[in-house]
Amino acid sequence: MKLNWLKTKLTFVIIPEANGSVMKVKLPRAAVLGAAVSAALLVGAALIVHFFHMQTAVSASIRSSELHGENVRLAKALSKKNETIERLQNEVFSLSKQAAEIRSKVEEMKKLEQDLKALAPAVEGNGPSAASAATAAVRTEGLAMGGPAVPVTAEQVRRLGAAAGADYKALGSEMQTLHSRFIRSRQVLQEKQELKRMTPSLWPTVSRTVTSPYGYRKDPFNRKLSFHRGIDIAGKLNDPVYAATAGTVHAAGYDKLHGNHVVLDHGRGLHTWYMHLNAVEVHKGDRVSKGQAIGRLGSTGRSTGPHLHYEVQQGGKSQDPNGYLPAADRKEKR
Repeated sequence: MKLNWLKTKLTFVIIPEANGSVMKVKLPRAAVLGAAVSAALLVGAALIVHFFHMQTAVSASIRSSELHGENVRLAKALSKKNETIERLQNEVFSLSKQAAEIRSKVEEMKKLEQDLKALAPAVEGNGPSAASAATAAVRTEGLAMGGPAVPVTAEQVRRLGAAAGADYKALGSEMQTLHSRFIRSRQVLQEKQELKRMTPSLWPTVSRTVTSPYGYRKDPFNRKLSFHRGIDIAGKLNDPVYAATAGTVHAAGYDKLHGNHVVLDHGRGLHTWYMHLNAVEVHKGDRVSKGQAIGRLGSTGRSTGPHLHYEVQQGGKSQDPNGYLPAADRKEKR
């Protein structure tokens, strides 16, 4: 019965426009039913495909949104890290500049230390140098180390860099102060050394026999009380007479009172006189060194025999020469 029903045909009438002829199409019920089922299947398949497509699109949209949010978060994190890196780079650059400045200061201090050692060699070996002390704290090569490795954060690194920068700045300030002190100490030592170099400190003759000291005495010619402004040192005729220290020849010549004589200028108003020479071996304006022979011992001018009248003047006023002479081997004859 059912098979017969499927075998029957359906007539489809196609009515065109008013003037057209009517068309009739006969199709088996089975063909029509098959076409309807096929159409329904196609529509269902299309709906299923569309559903899965929409689901995929929604999932993709959600994933895209999630990725976008993640990208934004990562971009912010990257931006923050870049800012941290840039800040750290700037701090490292600043530290490198400070390190270069401190290195330069250390080199200057080493040079000053050498100058101070040259000026005052007695202090050498008494302890570590200031330049060595300034760098001793950072010498860790070869030391045994251990312990767990604990990662540090960027913020900790930033704080460490800032603290190191502050330490460098403080150290630079301290080294600048020490540098200034070194310079002042060098100046003081140079001044003391120059003063010592220009201060008479040698016996001007081979002989150490003083025949007439500084001060009041009876004049050897008229026996009246007089003031002797220097000391008389006995010696052999033509014994060498030496400059008690370095200086410039202020005067060199002869007069009836002083005989052949030499006057040396040592700076700061200090002069030494060498009188009654048998010969003068320097000229006015000559530079003489400490211990240099400037004449020969004699008995010219107002003199009773071969000797040297040695006199020291400071600011035009006579000083006791004994304060400028080594006391060893001194012999006095009255």
